Amino acid sequence: MACFLAPAAAAVITTGFRKKIPEYYHIGWLNSMLWGGVMMLAVEHITHGEIIFYPPFLTAIKNPANTWIMLTEIVHVGGPMLLAIFTAWTVLVVISNFNSKKYTGEKIINQA
Repeated sequence: MACFLAPAAAAVITTGFRKKIPEYYHIGWLNSMLWGGVMMLAVEHITHGEIIFYPPFLTAIKNPANTWIMLTEIVHVGGPMLLAIFTAWTVLVVISNFNSKKYTGEKIINQA
């Protein structure tokens, strides 16, 4: 129904603060991952008729009884998707920063 709203909220926040975040965090990667996921999920929800192009936009809001179901889906489905994206981004940033230090000759770990 609206699971893409959790990554969308994070994407809006990270896009807004992207100039204040140091370059070695590769915030552009995170933004690309978040916005790409949001677009993919939005298209999927549009094709299944869960998003419409006139108010209320989300079909779950038409019936007040479904609003609670929609909110729990945002938390239980959108939350883990958001955590998975942040985890994948964190792994990529750590590997990238480790490799860039390794190839520039900086000492990272006592290499025997």
